[in-house]
Amino acid sequence: MANNRLALLAVLSLTVLSGAARAQPTHVVRPGETLWDISRQHMNTPLRWPELQRGNAVPVPEHLKPGQVLLLSGGTAAVAAVVELSGSAWLKRGNDAPRALAQGAAVRANDVVVTDRGAFLSLGLGDGSRLVMPSSSAVQVLVANGRVTQLQLLDGRVEAHVEKQRGREFEIRNRTAALGVRGTHFRARNEEGVISAEVIEGEVAVSSANRPALLLAAARGALLEGPGALQAQALLPPPQNARQGQGGSQAAVVPVAGAVGYRMQLARDERFLQLAYEERSQQGEFALPADLQTGFYHLRLTAFDARQLEGMPGDSIVYVGVRAAPAGVRRMDDGRYEISWPARPGQRYAFELARTPAFAPVLVSEPVLYGGGALVGPLDVPGRYHWRSREITTPGAEAAVFEGSFDVPAPPPTNR
Repeated sequence: MANNRLALLAVLSLTVLSGAARAQPTHVVRPGETLWDISRQHMNTPLRWPELQRGNAVPVPEHLKPGQVLLLSGGTAAVAAVVELSGSAWLKRGNDAPRALAQGAAVRANDVVVTDRGAFLSLGLGDGSRLVMPSSSAVQVLVANGRVTQLQLLDGRVEAHVEKQRGREFEIRNRTAALGVRGTHFRARNEEGVISAEVIEGEVAVSSANRPALLLAAARGALLEGPGALQAQALLPPPQNARQGQGGSQAAVVPVAGAVGYRMQLARDERFLQLAYEERSQQGEFALPADLQTGFYHLRLTAFDARQLEGMPGDSIVYVGVRAAPAGVRRMDDGRYEISWPARPGQRYAFELARTPAFAPVLVSEPVLYGGGALVGPLDVPGRYHWRSREITTPGAEAAVFEGSFDVPAPPPTNR
């Protein structure tokens, strides 16, 4: 799939850091670092710091920003670096064959960067800005010289975290309009037939040929092509996560009025620069992938309106625990039955067993303090049994319920 997309984009150009990172090494600024420190670390002497300043167009040497990308050679070829990468991404340079990207790779002018399906990439630019490219996206960097940054969205979408420009220029283009910013957080989208811009923070100036310029403020968006294009609209409010049940394996949206669909994203950081997973759903029901590592994740939900503008993000934190096996029943040799369900770590449950679906009367009723399982029996009376377990929560809180049934066979006839 990546090669097909790259073939279609072969005639386009982009400024990105490529697999030639070894020839054009870069350095991502850490908190507290100075050009003096970086020159001493990589160039064997601190006295070459002016080369770093000139080659990277650093206006004030004392004001480096954490996350800012510096080209160590002092040249002007590379203008960005791949600072985060999950999955497979590719770089197309001129007529060369596509090459796989790796974290830390440097990007030069006239390169094309493409993310595979299920991949996520974050580019660090020289002014400290970050460009997040989710799955199945392609970007062309036209100019990025420390004073002017111009990128072209070719396919998919990008989410830009732009530093205050202070006289510099930052622009993202698509085939119909240009988005100019002076420090903001916004999306540019060209996916599923929709070309749009949506502003999360700050302001974005939208310019298009033969049309008046449009200023989009925070929580506003606009279609950039088609009926009603370049008309500012309020974005839908941020959705909330209705539940985190079954060991952190699910998310569900509290319905948003006017929404026709939803997107969920998971990231390892609060700025969503380190994306780990995303999914779209019309109903707002999401199942988290089974291969996620155990731990805390930042979860982001957005809603789409009838015009397919994507709304404001609703962020929360979820814990993904060790995934238990699906609910099930196992008969033991001694006539007892082991009942299990996918429990959340540390969660207490109330367990019940009955002969009727109405649970009247209840044969077993007891709390389960640890884990997601109960042991019942021996059960001597044949027939169908019903079980259920409910999370023990505070009054008014929604509790996950697991339930099922199983049959106890009649004993084999005895020979007389």
